[in-house]
Formats: sequence, C-alpha cells, structure tokens
Amino acid sequence: MKNFSIRNRLLLGTVLLLVVALLPPFYYFDNALRGDIMHDASERAIKGLDTVEHIIKEYALPSDSAELDARLTRLGERMGIRITYIVEGAVIADSNVPVEDIPSLDPHGNRPEVRKALEGQTGLEIRYSTTLNKDLIYVARAISGSPGVPDGVLRIAIPVSVANERLDRLESGMTWVLLIVILASSLIAYLSTRPLLRSIVELASTAQSIGQGHYNRRIREYPGKEFKPLADAINGMAHNIEQHLTMLVDQKGRLEAVFNGMNEGVMVLDSTGRIHSFNKALSAIFPGIEQKIGASPIEATMKPELQNMVMDLIEKAQDDSGVRTQMELTDNRFYEVNLVPFKDPAGARRVVAVFYDISERERLEKVRRDFVANVSHELKTPLTSIKGYTETLIESPPSKPEQTAMFLKTILKNANHMTKMVNSLLVLARTQHKGEMTDLVPVDAHEVIRLSLRDLSHAAQAKNITLENALPDEPINVLGDKDGLLEVFRNLLDNAIKYSPAGSTVSVSARHAQDRMALCVRDQGPGIPDNAKDRIFERFYRVEHPSEPAAKNGSAGLGLAICRRIIKSHGGDIWVESPLYPATGTGAAFFVTLQATPTPNTDNTE
Repeated sequence: MKNFSIRNRLLLGTVLLLVVALLPPFYYFDNALRGDIMHDASERAIKGLDTVEHIIKEYALPSDSAELDARLTRLGERMGIRITYIVEGAVIADSNVPVEDIPSLDPHGNRPEVRKALEGQTGLEIRYSTTLNKDLIYVARAISGSPGVPDGVLRIAIPVSVANERLDRLESGMTWVLLIVILASSLIAYLSTRPLLRSIVELASTAQSIGQGHYNRRIREYPGKEFKPLADAINGMAHNIEQHLTMLVDQKGRLEAVFNGMNEGVMVLDSTGRIHSFNKALSAIFPGIEQKIGASPIEATMKPELQNMVMDLIEKAQDDSGVRTQMELTDNRFYEVNLVPFKDPAGARRVVAVFYDISERERLEKVRRDFVANVSHELKTPLTSIKGYTETLIESPPSKPEQTAMFLKTILKNANHMTKMVNSLLVLARTQHKGEMTDLVPVDAHEVIRLSLRDLSHAAQAKNITLENALPDEPINVLGDKDGLLEVFRNLLDNAIKYSPAGSTVSVSARHAQDRMALCVRDQGPGIPDNAKDRIFERFYRVEHPSEPAAKNGSAGLGLAICRRIIKSHGGDIWVESPLYPATGTGAAFFVTLQATPTPNTDNTE
C-alpha cells in the first residue's frame, strides 16, 4: 500500500466502499427474493395439490389403480406437474412413470412429505429426485380412497427450475447493476481525482524544488483547503530558509573576506592533524600549499616541530590552551606561530595555526643591535685616538712644537669625524621623525644642485676634480623639501668626490620621464660591486676599496642611508648603476627620481 498512488488508493477505496455498501443489500434482497419466490412456488404447489385433490374427489376416484394412473397421467400432463399416489408406502400410480415401471419404484413411505401427510399434515419438501434427475417441490396430503383404490397419500411435485430461472434472471440483472454502478463510480472517482492529483503533483514539485535549493519558489495553488496549512508551512519554511541562507551567505562572504584579507597566514587542521583549509596569506608564505590539502603540516612547511605540536594539541583532549612558537623559514623570514585547539560541531578536536610575520621586527632588532655595535665601534676608535693623544700631551708633552701641532690636528680630525657622524645620526633621526611622507612643496632642483656644487667646490679643487653641471638652463620644478634635497645632493656629491681619482670629472644631469624627473650624479671612481648595490643604502655599510679604504676617507656609512630615507619620504626612488665603463669596471651613477611639477608660464604677452 505504501507504493500505491493517491489515485489508486482513492479508486480502490471507492470500489471497496461500493462493494461494502452494495453487497449486503444485494445478498439481502437476493435471499429475500429467493425466499419469496420459493414461498410462492410452495404455495403454488399446495394450490396445485388442492386442485388435484378437488378434481379427483369431484369426479370420483377410479375403480382400480390402472384407471387411477391413467387419470393422474392425463392430469399431470395438463397441469405440467408430477402426481403420485402412495398406499402404505408403495407407489401405485405416477403421472411421470409408465405403469409397467411403477412396481420397480422405491418405497416412498419414509419420504418426509409422506410421513407428514400420514400424520394428518400437508407435507412439503424440496429435494433432488433420482427418478427425474432434478430438484422438485414435493407436497403430499392423505386422502380417502374408493372401493377400488384404498386410502393413501396424494403427492404432487413441481420442478424447482422454474423458480430458479426467475432467481437466476434477477441475480444476473442485479449483478450487472452492481458492476455498472462500481464501474461508473470508479470512472467518476478517476475523473474527479485528476485535478486533485495535478495539484498534489504541483505541490510536491514545488516542495522538491525548495528542497533542492530554489528557495524563491512558492506554492500558489493547492488541492483544497485541507492542504492550506501544509502549503503555508512549506512557504513559511522556504521563506525562513531563504532569509537564513542569505544571512549565512552574507556572513560567509564577510568571514571569507576577513579570512583572506588577513595579513597573517591561517591554517586549519582536521582531527587527524591534516590540512583542511587555509587563507591567501598562507599560500604566499608557503608557495604550492594549494596542492597540499589533506597533507600533514610537515609536508607543506618542512617543519617537524610544527607537526609535533599539532599532534600534541590534538591528543590532549582536556587541554584547551594553545601554544606559541617561533620559526625561521627560507629567505630569512621569521614567523611567530600561534596554535589554538577547538572542537567542531561533531565534537572532534581540531587545530587552527596562525602565522604572524615578525621578520620586520627581527630585522629591526638586528638593525638595533648592529646600530649599537656600529655606533660603539665608530665612536670607540676616534675616542681612543683622542684619549691617547690627549694623555700623551698631558703626561709627556712633545718637545717640538710641530709634534704638538700634529697631535692636536689628529685630535681635531677625530673630533670632526665624531661630529660628522653625530650630525648624520641626527639628520637620519629627524627624517624618521617626520614620518614616511614629508610635506612637499614646489622646489627648483636646479637651484638645490647649484648650491650643493658651490658648497663642495673647495673639496673638489683640493683633489683637482672637475664638477660638471649638465642640467638645462631652465628651472627644474619638482615636489620636495629644499633642506632635505640639499642633504641628499651634498651627500651624493661628497661621496663622488671622495671616491673619484684626482683629475677626474663628477657630473650632474637630468632627464624628464612622464610626470617624474630623474636626476643623476656620475663619477669616475672605482665603481660599486654587484653584491653591494643594494646594501650601500643600509646604515653603517661601507664598501671597502683597496685604493680608498673607508676608514681613510672618514666615512661612517650613514650618508646613503640618509639619502634613501629622504627620497622615500618624497615618494621617489634612488638607485645606483655601476660600472659605467665596463672595460675598466669603474664609474658609478646615482639616480634620484622625484615628482615633477609643470613649469610656470612667464609669458605675459596678450
């Protein structure tokens, strides 16, 4: 029954209902009619017996049994019945049996109707006749005889087939009526259920679509008002699911945006300690991790200590505290890893690992340590020299004035070196204090470079170096801070003069590229090795040249660091190209790019 459709169930229910409703009346009326017909047939048989008895008595009994048999035979043929006369149980006359066969008939004294007739009643019995081979209604009554015929029992028999034929016709008609009623009712039920089934199919289809994720579908029509609560419940459920799904999608999108927008790398591990998911930042930390979903952390990071900590956290089911560690990856990257356990909705213990990039912090810490070490070293050497020469002058003054002057010049030189380094440190600190960007105003870079060339002309003349100004005659307008740019070009020109050989040329040029202005300081010095081109802009880093040691020229290694800091605060860039002369491997060109501004129009003509 579970696999039956509603239509089949309704049809089957209709048929069963009709069968239950019609069969009892059918059998009741059939039995009632059968009883009435059989009663009518019995009454007719009794009347037939009365008629036969009346005829026999009215016209006097025959004088012997032969005449009686002949009379009964003629009467039975006229009335269409069987007439039998029984004396003391023996048949002496029968309308349906030849007279010569009568003696061979079985005794009839024990027949029920005969016994009742002998008791003074009218006997009635319906049974099968072995003589005529059919069902008969037997009616018997005792009558008085004549001088030739003794007293006996007069019995007639009417065939039941006449009554049965009437009953069969009635049953056949009623059966056909029953079948027609059932078929007509089934057809009416089939036709009337078609709209109902279409509505139910549409309702089921809409509910199925909602179940498949089409939450905007609604049930507009339903089979009847009985289905309205169901339709309203499904529509309400779809509306709530649609709202919740929209909220979940929105929350999921925000969480994914936050998750993927984090600078920290995040790795989520399942209950077996294998990678379940990660964010974009982690793929930048560990390239190729996209192919490591389902792998263990050691396969993705090559860090066995991370694998061990993850498994320890998963195995410690009662401990909800996380662990923190630091690790160094390739290319000098340092990360602080925070591992936190949590339980998913199924109760399984999982772990989330967050990778914080502390490379800059470690670098700054290293820079701080190097800075302290370098400053200490840079100050220690001149201070030691000053202290030594001062003690010598106090304890053992030279006898010759020229020696005393030499000692004092050495002390002054070291003091000047210390003063220069301290001033450079102050300039560097001042540029850092101003922040990443400086308040920029239009500045004539040509004027700044002219002032720088003038300030360093004495040092260039001392080494017989030619300072060449290859800048255009018109102003070079850039956005910048004049004092900062003066510091930059003084440092670049001072380095070029220091490292250039005597009799060489240091030139300054410029070229315009889109909205940027590129300024270049060229020298013919020993050049910059490839491995030092990036490091020369670090604090206290100095390139040692055999021809010009850094200790000899008094460089503290801060000038180019100051230049880079200032140019970065201007939103520009600084770099070096070397060598300029591949044949000798010498020469260097320092480029500075700044934001250019339009040249003011001074034409006042109308």
